[in-house]
Amino acid sequence: MNNKSTPDQMRILMKRMRGVPYVSENKGTTKHELSVRDMLKITRSLNEDFQPDAENTEPVNKKTDQDQANEEKKIYDRLGEGVNIEFTDLIVTDKYVFFGGEVNGVMIFTFKVTGNKEDSGAKFNYLEGFNPDDEENKRIKDELELYYNDFEEYWMSNAIQKIDNGELN
Repeated sequence: MNNKSTPDQMRILMKRMRGVPYVSENKGTTKHELSVRDMLKITRSLNEDFQPDAENTEPVNKKTDQDQANEEKKIYDRLGEGVNIEFTDLIVTDKYVFFGGEVNGVMIFTFKVTGNKEDSGAKFNYLEGFNPDDEENKRIKDELELYYNDFEEYWMSNAIQKIDNGELN
């Protein structure tokens, strides 16, 4: 009797009160239509059982069009007129932020912000035609390094989930 639902238990008790002898009914083979509640239970259990491999799934890029435009404007404001930059797409996830571009066709910069300070940083690659003694190139590199500090601070506080003891919060 304990494996019955409440309405089934009530029917059995009503039969007993009327004097009808109790006969155990086996409902194991009968088929019934599932209610919405039953389907939700099944769906939830399937979703809980399905755990995708976190290492093989690609993180979702959470950037907006406004984020990309804001970052480009901030860099142009810092570097001034006459600097030509071809930007890469901004990538914003819970674990990292990537951004970069090619400056005047001679220098590539990449900003990487993660929850770990050791992995984060600004990286510069120099292409053919780059002159390290040129004052304009030095100024651009210095301004980009200074801007990276603001970039990192902004994204660490707004997008990156903090890492404590090697695990994300």
